[in-house]
Amino acid sequence: MLQSLRDNLKGTVAIIIVGLMIIPFALFGVDSLFLQDGSAGKAAEVNGEVISEMQLARAVQLQKQQIIQRFGDQAPAELLVDEELRGPVLTRLLRRELLRQAAANGGMAVSETSIDQLIVSTPQFQQDGKFSPELYTQLLRNMGYTPASYKKLLIEDILINQHASGVSNSAFATRRDLDRLTALTQQQRSFYYITLPFESVQAQVEVGDEELRAYYENNRATFMRPEQVAVEYIELSLDELAANSFVDPQAVRDQYQQEVRNFKALTQRHVAHILIEDDDGAEDIVAEVKQKLAAGESFETLAKTYSQDLGSSELGGDLGMTDGSTFPESFEAAAAELEVGQVSGVVETDAGFHFIKLLDQSVTEAPEFEEAQSRIKEELAFAAAESTFIELLEALPDATYNVASLKQAADQLGLEVKVSEYFDRSGGVGVLANNQVKAAIFSDDVLHQRLSSDVLELSNNHVVVVKLKDRKPEALRPFEEVEQEIVNLLTEEKVRTILAERAAQLLAELRGGAKIQELAETSQLEWQVKADAMRNDPAVNRELLSHIFTLPKPQDKPVNTSLPLANGDYVVAQLTVVKPGKLPDMDAAQLASFRQRLAQDYGNSDLAVYQSALEARSDVELYQ
Repeated sequence: MLQSLRDNLKGTVAIIIVGLMIIPFALFGVDSLFLQDGSAGKAAEVNGEVISEMQLARAVQLQKQQIIQRFGDQAPAELLVDEELRGPVLTRLLRRELLRQAAANGGMAVSETSIDQLIVSTPQFQQDGKFSPELYTQLLRNMGYTPASYKKLLIEDILINQHASGVSNSAFATRRDLDRLTALTQQQRSFYYITLPFESVQAQVEVGDEELRAYYENNRATFMRPEQVAVEYIELSLDELAANSFVDPQAVRDQYQQEVRNFKALTQRHVAHILIEDDDGAEDIVAEVKQKLAAGESFETLAKTYSQDLGSSELGGDLGMTDGSTFPESFEAAAAELEVGQVSGVVETDAGFHFIKLLDQSVTEAPEFEEAQSRIKEELAFAAAESTFIELLEALPDATYNVASLKQAADQLGLEVKVSEYFDRSGGVGVLANNQVKAAIFSDDVLHQRLSSDVLELSNNHVVVVKLKDRKPEALRPFEEVEQEIVNLLTEEKVRTILAERAAQLLAELRGGAKIQELAETSQLEWQVKADAMRNDPAVNRELLSHIFTLPKPQDKPVNTSLPLANGDYVVAQLTVVKPGKLPDMDAAQLASFRQRLAQDYGNSDLAVYQSALEARSDVELYQ
């Protein structure tokens, strides 16, 4: 059905057809396109209204297609599992139904006349500017709808849209809200800090052989090598087939000759104009411009002075290039009669009166064989490869089914079988890093049953089949292989312990009244100060800055703290000043825009609360 939709609709057509669904889309995804009645059992009941299994299945399928469109061939395999999608998708359907019921219970309705008018005025249902019942029916059929079911869905979505908009658009923000928000988000904090570097202690730490061995024995599970596999695979790619296709040089020459015979020279003209609009006094202005042109005055200067085409007058009337189809017929005909540098007489169009100047002219000619050879060869190669690709694609499933080795299929089809190095569930290289391929390799059929995978379609012109070659179970890595890892782990652990003890000591002295500058000098450490730092200050370590903004506001004395950083360093800090943020100077329009954005945030929050309230007082029954 989606392919038919793509074949018949272009650009934003699909969105326009379902019309006025912006808020339901944002709240629930476009699952609502597929919420027709079905009879394949119940998935849930909401206050007695049924959500069918068919509705849910179609919504899940659409959700999967959305994920694939978003991530492409890197779509996480776990996000494409029906069982994983069922819960979240059903939740969205339940929320949609609750909003629909709330709108109906609130007395909201849409007139049949307005729906009919909306459908009739939809451009995609029109031919030659008029509504076409045949086109309307055809497009609905392509999407899986009848006129009745489509109209029902359209009414529901309009009601949901109006109801959700009514809730979210009722929110507002006061000046006090802006001040409070700014005081928090634009807050400034000043603090001192000392950094205890990891490297300053690292060289002092030693790790003995007994410690290494003991850690290895006590943490064997940490050093297990994950399960690994090697696979054989056949990769069928149109690009690769084309690259390896032989193209007869004479065929290239023949195609070139055919293109030359069909070639039509195209004249490109660079034109400028002076436009005098057809209104009172136009004849006098035209006569004046004509007289000055005849006297030899500059066309460009006259265009800047007299032309009423605001888009080109400041450019001396320059309109750019035309191939004979850009401007009105009379304009193009006059331009075609000019020599380069020549100015036309008065030319009349619907826009007014023109004086046209031909600035330059070029005529495209057929390319030389040497220029076109590479392109033609590539096009012929792809044309030949396409038929081969289709034939191989049709034969591949049968050839790879239930074979002991993919080499048999490769030999039969004249393809290459590739064998990978060992890799784990994180994936191999090239096509074996694709999430869809990884999921197939580690599926029960391929991994345990040792069957060939299905033909995996990575794109329209690229498929692959995989089969297990060998499998290495999970195993303990030898000590020699992990020894350096353990050295690094234990070294880091000891360094962090030492730094934590030093930081605790410095923190105790700060809390006892010591000055941070004096402590730094005594400990031969550098101290730094940051004044009026904001939450997004790029000059301060992100971890430290985030921690500083979690501290309480200092009262009678500074707030002291310490923090281990991800890079191994330790920081001791002292927060001294907290200043509330202030709104910058804004004019009335900027202030109104700021309040509107805040009101939108409030509205979204209100809508979420409203939905939660609907859920809390509703009678929902889920079926397995």
